[in-house]
Amino acid sequence: MGADQRPFSIRAAKQNDAQELSAMMVTSWREAYVDIISAPKLDEICSTWLTPQKFAERLVDQNACNLVAVSDSLIVGHTHVLPRENNSLLVAYLYVLKAHARRGIGETLLNSAIECFPGTSHVELGVLQQNHAAIAFYKSIGFYEAGPEPTPADEPSSIKMTMAL
Repeated sequence: MGADQRPFSIRAAKQNDAQELSAMMVTSWREAYVDIISAPKLDEICSTWLTPQKFAERLVDQNACNLVAVSDSLIVGHTHVLPRENNSLLVAYLYVLKAHARRGIGETLLNSAIECFPGTSHVELGVLQQNHAAIAFYKSIGFYEAGPEPTPADEPSSIKMTMAL
């Protein structure tokens, strides 16, 4: 855990979190991908996929586990995890605001999401190949690189990471 010792809690995301989730995720994406994804592409992603309406739609998925990390009454992290075949999970996304990184929030979010699916045997996710901070984080908690992830030609290369439980 970093120098910032403010407490945080993990809870299920609620429909009325959609607006704050959108704002948090837009900030997180801009922090994480400023040197990886072009500004116009980031603008497109933020205005298309990270809107309050899109989060409201995702939050009604009863098969998914949507959790938020809250610190000082603000949402500072979010994960969206989906069950897959053969007792596996897909981490669709896991983001923590840069100002709240290195506090154990990401690992706690992930572990809490895994607990939503008893009997899980492994977890997988995709990460941009140039997102060295994310790759290092996932490796530090037990993931390993499992090879390239299929990526559209106009998008940065991604790798698949996996972790056995």
